[in-house]
Amino acid sequence: MAFPTPIRAFYDTPEGQIHYRYLHASVKDASKQPIILMHMSACSSLYYIEMMQLCAAAGYDCYAPDMPGFGDSYNPTHQPSNIRWYVEVFQLLVKHIGLTKFHVLGHHSGASIATEMAAVYPDEVLSLCVIGPALLTEEEQVGERIKNIVAYNEPVMDGSHLQRVWDVLLSSGTWEVEKLHEQTLDAARAWQGRIQIYTCVFHQPMIEVLGQVKCPVLGLCGLQDVLYPQFGRVTEIQPTATCVVVKGEDFEPLKDAEGCSKAMLEFYSKL
Repeated sequence: MAFPTPIRAFYDTPEGQIHYRYLHASVKDASKQPIILMHMSACSSLYYIEMMQLCAAAGYDCYAPDMPGFGDSYNPTHQPSNIRWYVEVFQLLVKHIGLTKFHVLGHHSGASIATEMAAVYPDEVLSLCVIGPALLTEEEQVGERIKNIVAYNEPVMDGSHLQRVWDVLLSSGTWEVEKLHEQTLDAARAWQGRIQIYTCVFHQPMIEVLGQVKCPVLGLCGLQDVLYPQFGRVTEIQPTATCVVVKGEDFEPLKDAEGCSKAMLEFYSKL
């Protein structure tokens, strides 16, 4: 079956333009509310295309913005203050489109944003899906700051940073060469945005924030995901949450779009 390609668009914020992709449901169903999909660092909305196609075919309008500093969105000229800052940037998309009720999905860094959005806007967010959430203790966050808040992909004149990005991604799991190429370009572009979002992610009290969420929660994670060791904390914090193990290593939405979409659509059908 051939799926339509998501449409690219922009909306304005006080600091610059945000790029997003959207794909409307193949068949309208008033009982099915839109989904906002939030990507991880250092990716973009590009890797959500297949999930958007599968969910749109199932009757859901889908919207996937690029975080500031990623994809085709503008580059912040300052360090964002916290995760709430990213939430408010994406709330402008909600207003731009005219959404009143919607589901949120986030992967890794995107899960941190989606979780805070669900906690801060409980009257708008119908459900929360987190893929590989960074449910880290304060001690674990300190270690992640040391390891990850480093510009390993900062551009250098000899172009060796591109090989470095390729090698880092290649070492993270199995790849189709075209997808590896796309993700290398996304990661190389986001060398500043990666530092900015990680600074916020590894200072966010994610465990506490997830505990504040009132809507139904779905957790997805691959066994080889770097955050799988903390995945069990989802149900420790939200005992009624549904948790499903999927495939795809650290890139579940890209490498297991079908498995992630299936779990999510089954979850929605029971709400």
